[in-house]
Amino acid sequence: MKNLKFIYFLTSFLLICSCSKELEDDASKDLKKIPQNVSVPKKSNKSKPNTSKLNSVCNCYKEALETLDGILDVRSAYDTFDEYNKVTESVNKVKVHLKRWREIQSYCLQTYKRAMYMENDCYPMDSVEKKRSELNDLGIKS
Repeated sequence: MKNLKFIYFLTSFLLICSCSKELEDDASKDLKKIPQNVSVPKKSNKSKPNTSKLNSVCNCYKEALETLDGILDVRSAYDTFDEYNKVTESVNKVKVHLKRWREIQSYCLQTYKRAMYMENDCYPMDSVEKKRSELNDLGIKS
């Protein structure tokens, strides 16, 4: 009787194991049939910022001040921030200038590091901060 139970148990165990392997194989075959749409990140079409003019600390200051002046010119054409905000063309121009400003800021700080905070012969160190403060007073966060 014990042998019969043992044989029954062993047969059941082998049957279950072999069936479960078939189920696993079928499942993996089904997965292989499903197309795997893996998205590969595309390189962005954004052009790299033009940094050819930023070949010294002085040029960094020059380009930064010109860009901030461009923002001031656009914003100063309006008496109030609400008037400025209604003209989408002006808002878009400012956005382009702000983007350029951030590119200049990032490139120059990464390239010239501490030299950007030291006295130079070209511009007063606080010239950029003064322009940014003017813009801030006009409602433009730079």
